[in-house]
Amino acid sequence: MSTLILSDLDGTLLGPGALLSAATRDGINDLVADGLLFTYATARSYVTASRVTDGLDLRVPVTVSGGAFQLDPQTGAILNEERIADDDLDTVVQLCREHRIPPIVYNGSPTDERATWMEGEESEGMRRFFADRVGDRRFRTATDWAHLPRDGVFYATIIGEAAAITALTEDIAAATEGRLSLIAQIDTHHPQDTYLELSAARATKAHAVAWLRDYLSVDRVIAYGDNLNDLPMFGAADEAYAVANAAPEVLAAATGVIGANSEDSVLRHLATAWSAGPAQVIRS
Repeated sequence: MSTLILSDLDGTLLGPGALLSAATRDGINDLVADGLLFTYATARSYVTASRVTDGLDLRVPVTVSGGAFQLDPQTGAILNEERIADDDLDTVVQLCREHRIPPIVYNGSPTDERATWMEGEESEGMRRFFADRVGDRRFRTATDWAHLPRDGVFYATIIGEAAAITALTEDIAAATEGRLSLIAQIDTHHPQDTYLELSAARATKAHAVAWLRDYLSVDRVIAYGDNLNDLPMFGAADEAYAVANAAPEVLAAATGVIGANSEDSVLRHLATAWSAGPAQVIRS
């Protein structure tokens, strides 16, 4: 029975400070060399995901931007993509303007993407977001709402206080009638901030599971995660394991709960199962 392992990054495979430990990197590389099919699915861009997974031996497609792209891990070549329709993007921008919460809009390609926002209207959460990404060449500003990108947009993130994001999410959901994926969740690194991750309806980790299952002809998918945007992936996988630091909803949806992300727990769980034999069903 062929099995694919699909792990989230932040809060799951990555430890505190969004760092990949040497133990996890080396341990997973040993398993991959022994035949394990391993990859990741993340809300991060390909550029930032590649940076934090540097040194990891990735041989099967990776999923980035919340599920908008499946890419060759070595070249960044697009194998599958899902972008937001122009009309739906117009609706999102108009509602963001009415709620006075500007979006960060992503367009371009995964290896040459651009992220644009309204200059001078940043929320406190946005300022923290940009402070963590000083020098990132993707970012640029617009001076007018009409100048936010409309072509080839695949993702938007909206950062604010929980109540404001909840109200905005409800209005966008009502106006777009299921054509968008809308996932609001607390930021792993700055829990005072709530992020609304917005993409095309099929640009989810659940669709990534289906696409990878077909592309790789695997019999089984086992997922690891910690936050709300991992719930679609959990629902589509055959088994799903939450790290101990996961959100309550993720813990409740999991097949089992492993240790915290600070303890190399994904590696430990995989290594224990692998030692019982590559065909062994992984159980917590």
